[in-house]
Amino acid sequence: MTQVMARPVSVVRPGPPAGEVHVWAVREPGPGREAALRRCLELLSPAELRRWRHMIASQRALYASAHAALRTVTAVYAGLHPAEVAFTPGKLGKPYVSGDPGLRVSLAHTEGVSLVAVSRDGPTGVDVERIRPLRDPTGLRRQVLSDDEAAQWPADREGPLNSGLFTHWACKEAVLKALGSGLAGDLTAVRVAPGARRAGPVRVQAAPGSAARAWNLQLIDVGPEFRAAVAVAGGGGVVRVFALEPGERPAPPSPLTPSRQEPPTASSPLIKEIPPCGS
Repeated sequence: MTQVMARPVSVVRPGPPAGEVHVWAVREPGPGREAALRRCLELLSPAELRRWRHMIASQRALYASAHAALRTVTAVYAGLHPAEVAFTPGKLGKPYVSGDPGLRVSLAHTEGVSLVAVSRDGPTGVDVERIRPLRDPTGLRRQVLSDDEAAQWPADREGPLNSGLFTHWACKEAVLKALGSGLAGDLTAVRVAPGARRAGPVRVQAAPGSAARAWNLQLIDVGPEFRAAVAVAGGGGVVRVFALEPGERPAPPSPLTPSRQEPPTASSPLIKEIPPCGS
């Protein structure tokens, strides 16, 4: 009897392709956008809705838009309906997509905007910080900078709008979130050199337990009032940024094959212009 061997079936996952990290930006729905907020609430899980109901009013719109975006973006790349998306906490609390451990997602939000980063290359983290006046810039410097970085910090960067500290904070937090430690990690243990830019690659000089990792860390420009960064360990050399309306379901980015494109600029057709806060 002739035995017929079945060919293994390869599962084609819907991106991002190797070497890319996709970042979706969604603005917090401001006053007068009740319909957008309702769309976000319809996408939340029962547990998320319970959490939302117990929040103070000023935090509700941001929470709803951030977690609706996380659910819809993850669904696109996992090939699921948003209601089917589930997350499993890892060893350090970082959630993983249930049933698709190779899909790495990370969520960050601050007053006005949320970011969802997606990669299949390796551990991924994203962070965004809103620039704001600092009551204690020296205290934040101790929290964010290593001793060596603090010793080299120019005195004129101690002003009330210390954007450089927020840039370092976003870069370091993105690396820690990729490692899984996030807010529980030590920002001073990560060393980066972002300079004064709002976009572009940043060299990771040191990170906890990451001697063998090839980091790709990029600043991403989501508006002058923010500093944002995305980090991927072992890939993510090309960053593609997309804007998402609150409560909307994104269409899968195309093409879903490896791209040789340079990181897109604000004029690129890959990016919708991100509107000002509160619009």
